[in-house]
Amino acid sequence: MPYTTYLVEKGSSHSFVAEAKPPTVTMPRIKALMTGSIPGFIDVIRNLNSPVLLEDNVVTRAKAAGKRIIFYGDDTWVKLFPKHFVEYDGTTSFIVSDYTEVDDNVTRHLDRVLKRRDWDVLILHYLGLDHIGHISGPHSPLIGRKLSEMDSIVMKIHTSLLAEERETLFPSLLVLCGDHGMSKAGGHGASSIEEVNTALVLISSAFERKPGDSRPPKHVQQTDLAATLSVGLGLPIPRSNTGSLLFPVVEGKPMREQLRFLHLNTVQLSKLLQESVPSYKRGPCTAPAQCPPCAEQQG
Repeated sequence: MPYTTYLVEKGSSHSFVAEAKPPTVTMPRIKALMTGSIPGFIDVIRNLNSPVLLEDNVVTRAKAAGKRIIFYGDDTWVKLFPKHFVEYDGTTSFIVSDYTEVDDNVTRHLDRVLKRRDWDVLILHYLGLDHIGHISGPHSPLIGRKLSEMDSIVMKIHTSLLAEERETLFPSLLVLCGDHGMSKAGGHGASSIEEVNTALVLISSAFERKPGDSRPPKHVQQTDLAATLSVGLGLPIPRSNTGSLLFPVVEGKPMREQLRFLHLNTVQLSKLLQESVPSYKRGPCTAPAQCPPCAEQQG
């Protein structure tokens, strides 16, 4: 994926290896990405016919905040969030022999939707790469062509976002990630390294890393994305989130702002711990005078 590699090496992105907890099937992984929590194994069964997601999540919070969300791709999202999208086109994921039309059905919307300015969040869930794995494994000659196709999609979206930024002067965020990995046999669902390790790249002109400042990708949890997206969109972090803010994303911000973001994440995790462990008691801040969040609370 030469264009994506260029973006990573240029310095306008942060790349991670995000660990997905088993079961490494689609519906539980979408829930983990959007709630920040770890779904149970019962979701393997629910993956076949996903119920509405009632747990607090980024998509529901974004809709409640008036964000206009558009979705194209795996119809698992439509089942989980049936009334959340102002526009959507779902594609069934269970015809695994098809690795072209499932993706063409997503891409055919792109030129039109990228020209419009009537949305805040665009979610695309491509299926072709996953289906090739099921058909002929990770070493199939089809993999390279599909990765090249996905790279061209990243380039199309990114160049469109940059063009819009030049007019609005507001930075955008492009998130590229996998919901799960692929075993040596081409499947997924279990806990091998190949199945739980997923790519996660956050791309934005707001990031201030210098070109050539290449660092090996940090290993993080897939659940960390929910808190990071929430902070970036100005939304409350989902109540059941267990993830941590991806700190490199906010390193370029003023120190007071960094502390504020960390404080939001810490308060949410503390509340979750108190609800889960009634005997838990939070100790007092050891340096309230030097702590901006505590100073704000004290007036």
